[in-house]
Amino acid sequence: MTRYLSLILSLAAMQALLSCSDDDTYSDEAFLSDIVTVESTGEEGSCFTFRRYGDSPLVTLTAPGFQLDGKYVGKRVLLRYYPESGLPYTDGDIRPLAVSPVNCDTTVIRPVERYDWNADAVFLNSIWRSGNYINVHLRAVYSDKPRYFSLMVDSLTLTDAVPQVYLVHNTLGAPDSYMKEVYASFDITNVWSQGSCDGIEVHVNDSNLKKEIYTFNK
Repeated sequence: MTRYLSLILSLAAMQALLSCSDDDTYSDEAFLSDIVTVESTGEEGSCFTFRRYGDSPLVTLTAPGFQLDGKYVGKRVLLRYYPESGLPYTDGDIRPLAVSPVNCDTTVIRPVERYDWNADAVFLNSIWRSGNYINVHLRAVYSDKPRYFSLMVDSLTLTDAVPQVYLVHNTLGAPDSYMKEVYASFDITNVWSQGSCDGIEVHVNDSNLKKEIYTFNK
């Protein structure tokens, strides 16, 4: 396999980039958890956007006084928060609880037959489309060594009405270990924007749900 496939940055990287929780404070409020895009951040606060699922309306969340490192602008992160209005999935101010990094990348286009895309299974919890992103929540074998983890569009199907897409996972022979929680978000614009595309089928080597293909229609 070649180096164009992105490496999991760290399977242990679900610690918060910034946490606002207080261990001594109990709240019976229900917080929300979403994969979002960091649109801006600064001394005045941060702005996040996302679609709950599919082509649902774009939601804009504003966190006054909540600042992240500027390098995360334009990146996808896992945001845990309370909406100030009490209404879920509506524009408005929020109180962030924590922001955590996720693996984020763009779909790569290659002839899948040349690659061992299903070398190692994942334990899939959920997969969903959010606008031009495919998000996944899964567990994978922990290792401190890099591995290949990417979303690949089979180039031989790119101009089909339903291109075939594959979740590539290869630990490169790392020994078995415990399972670690992973969130990832893949930008599928390079296939979703094809004029011939009516939807995509995503193939996953999954040890949990025992389902290989997930269909997302326009």
